[in-house]
Formats: sequence, C-alpha cells, structure tokens
Amino acid sequence: MNLRIQYTSVVNGYKQLNKWQGTMSKLKLKITRRKQLNLSTKKIGYVGRVLTNGTASYEDIAAEAGENTTLHKAEMKLAIELFIEEAAKMLKQGYIVDMGPLGKLYPSCTSVWTEKAEDLKLSDIKPSLYYRPAEEIASAIRSANLVWVDSLHAKDKGQGTDDERQ
Repeated sequence: MNLRIQYTSVVNGYKQLNKWQGTMSKLKLKITRRKQLNLSTKKIGYVGRVLTNGTASYEDIAAEAGENTTLHKAEMKLAIELFIEEAAKMLKQGYIVDMGPLGKLYPSCTSVWTEKAEDLKLSDIKPSLYYRPAEEIASAIRSANLVWVDSLHAKDKGQGTDDERQ
C-alpha cells in the first residue's frame, strides 16, 4: 500500500509543497476468541478480539520518526509535543482537528435518549472525542490479513474466515 503525504514548508520566506511517498506494509491482525456474555440472550458465547504486539512507546516512536532526518530524538519529541499542544488548544476551542495523514479528531458527546427535548439535561450528556482515520489508515485496517492465534486454530496458517477455509 502506498502512503503519500503532502505538507507545506517555508523555505527562504516562500511556501512550498513537499511530497513524501512511501510504502505501507500489509497490516496483519492476530485474532483470538474471548468469552463474552450476549446481553440480549444472556448466553455466554465467543467474540473475536485482536491480540496486539504490545504498545509502541512515545520514546520509541520519536526515535524512529527522526531516524532518517537531521532531527535528534529530543527535537522530534518537542515537535510532536508542540503539535499535540496546538491540537488540544484547537479542540478546546471547538474545532475539528485535521492531523493530515493520521486523520481527524472531532469534539463529540454521548447522551441519553429522551422523548421530549425539554427532558434532556446537560447532566445526561458526556463529552467525548471521536477519531476518524485518514483514508490510507482506514484502508489498511479494512484490508488487514486476519490470522488465528488461539489453540483452536493453532494448526491453521490460512487467512480469512472459517467459512472461506472450509
């Protein structure tokens, strides 16, 4: 999958459009089964869950992001922190924050349902944040290869659903 990023920089007082194009490798999601209660039937069943490889730390991401640049890890961290600080400021002012190739952050809320408008109270509303990934990231998730990692399918090295393998 190709990843194309466009950004604007200022060189000698002039704005210029910069483009970077790289290749995003195919996403592979490890799937396992977990017991879960079905709230409508009250029966215990199974759902598929992603088994991650852990958490990529902020420190590691900053170091990797600055790997092929002239930026030191500390400078990369500072740039990220300044970006996040400004994004938070814009969110607090009620703006949708466009983070370029990462996607957008939207101020949002959840609330209870009421039959009449006058029955809805501010105490029934909880602020939240909605994230919508950019198309490249959303596409990577949609087209991910799924691989079983639980003992039921330990011998199964295939991809796709159970129905596709039978």
